[in-house]
Amino acid sequence: MKYPVVRCAVAALLLSGVPSAQAVDDYWYMGLGVGYSRVQFYPVDFSFGGGPCPLVPCTESKKTFDAGFKAFMGYQINRNWAAEVGYATVGKFHYKYNDGFTTQDAVYKVTGVGFSLVPTVPLTSNFSLYGRLGTFFSTTRLTRRNAGFVPNAVTAGVQSSDPTVLTGFGAQYFWDEENGIRLEYENFGTVGSGDCVIQACTGRANAKMASANLIFKF
Repeated sequence: MKYPVVRCAVAALLLSGVPSAQAVDDYWYMGLGVGYSRVQFYPVDFSFGGGPCPLVPCTESKKTFDAGFKAFMGYQINRNWAAEVGYATVGKFHYKYNDGFTTQDAVYKVTGVGFSLVPTVPLTSNFSLYGRLGTFFSTTRLTRRNAGFVPNAVTAGVQSSDPTVLTGFGAQYFWDEENGIRLEYENFGTVGSGDCVIQACTGRANAKMASANLIFKF
């Protein structure tokens, strides 16, 4: 450029834009969501080893889906990486046995806390795709109602706390500078405990959830 003053003004303008661009890339956020959860029971832990049917002839039925809820907080480190912690109530599920007179209901509840890295691919300034890889510290509780086919008998319950591999993927869109929506699918891995023939256990299941979440920057 011909005039030094103009060159200095342009350079100052460009440099002043650098910090603001970086400020957009890193931020804290939190969110709340609701989802559709589903489990896949390990049959060996319920139908044979973990169930009463080998001793009493009966029929079996399952409820493998429920509403799930989650809350999370994270830090967007830069455009491509975030770290996140979250709590999820995956849901309450049922494995039922009927001996022709009474239905014994094995109530299977899954909750937990997850820690994960979130690789992010921005497609526009406000829309991005992301993945999830981390650990889910699950708490699984099994309670039997009408235990032993005795009406109104309820067991004290068996609980298992185990870490599992947490994976997932999703998309998020911010409609303004601070508020957005996130759609996500998560696989919490195999929760619960096995070896039901040897000891009391909850039984194992693979737990998953698809959710819609509101997300807020702060």
